[in-house]
Amino acid sequence: MDINNLVLHLTEQCNLRCKYCFMTHGEERMSVEVAEAAVDYLLQECGEYARVTFFGGEPLLEFDLIQRITDYIHSKSDRPVMLDIVTNGTLLTEEFFEYADKNGIMISISYDGLLNDTNRVNEDMKSVLDVARYKDAIGKYGITSASVVDVNNVDIWHDNVLHLRDLGFKSMDFFINYSSPWKAEHVKIMRREFFKIADTYVKWIKGNDKVRIAKIDDMVRAYSGKFGLSKTRVRRDLVYSVAVNGDVYPYASAVGNKSLHLGNVVTGMNQELLNKINTLGFVKGCEKCPINDACVAAKGNIITDAIEPHAFPIACNGYKIAFDAANYVLNELL
Repeated sequence: MDINNLVLHLTEQCNLRCKYCFMTHGEERMSVEVAEAAVDYLLQECGEYARVTFFGGEPLLEFDLIQRITDYIHSKSDRPVMLDIVTNGTLLTEEFFEYADKNGIMISISYDGLLNDTNRVNEDMKSVLDVARYKDAIGKYGITSASVVDVNNVDIWHDNVLHLRDLGFKSMDFFINYSSPWKAEHVKIMRREFFKIADTYVKWIKGNDKVRIAKIDDMVRAYSGKFGLSKTRVRRDLVYSVAVNGDVYPYASAVGNKSLHLGNVVTGMNQELLNKINTLGFVKGCEKCPINDACVAAKGNIITDAIEPHAFPIACNGYKIAFDAANYVLNELL
């Protein structure tokens, strides 16, 4: 399997202390040498395309390094390299908006919507982000919202989608907080809210409002072949995270976990462990599931403290709900 996606953790430093954050807060920063080694490794191992995500900590604390890496990629790559950044939004400036636009860096703002202040706070436990001030930039530069869904806000998920659209977001992505104390009643609420979102999505599309809601769009693309529209399936490449010192892990929340350490972009990779991850089969019980081709959890890409397939129950439920909603959306639009 080609290694096409690398997440570069440019710094351990962050100006927020989000309550559900799984990253280590420290003072370490990625050097130019490590960043260039990571790019070299990616370009050596990738297929027809490559993707680099600037991550942290808060990556905009390292704007100079972002510029150095971007220039290096442009000078070294003979193939398309997709660039994006996930930022908490507090350090965004017009200078960065223009730089990102000029260099093709897609921007995602971590923003949870109506309950953003509940989890996303600074060291004094105070809210610091007013996304409304970026409303013009959100529309102009096509910025994506990246929101976390947990038991505290799942009951207003649809209201949050409306709120995000009012702020100008036309691209929305959502991530389930697996560590949240999910129960059966929360899954029922998730289904209710997701189908309300699906109804709104259908209205927007029929009204020629080209909105992207990732969890719906991904499933629609994955299974639209059933409706004679396309044979396209969601790309399900593994996304590897590179820590500030160059150590490589199978995903962001694994950074620092010694049992999931895959090597280092400077000193060398552990090919045996890489091969094991790349060849993981479906999680037991998922083999015959009709959505396993588009379900990250089914393929074992969600791993706990060992390189073995493992699916969180809420992930399984979430993907099944998304699949049902995508079928509903396709039937409505056809």
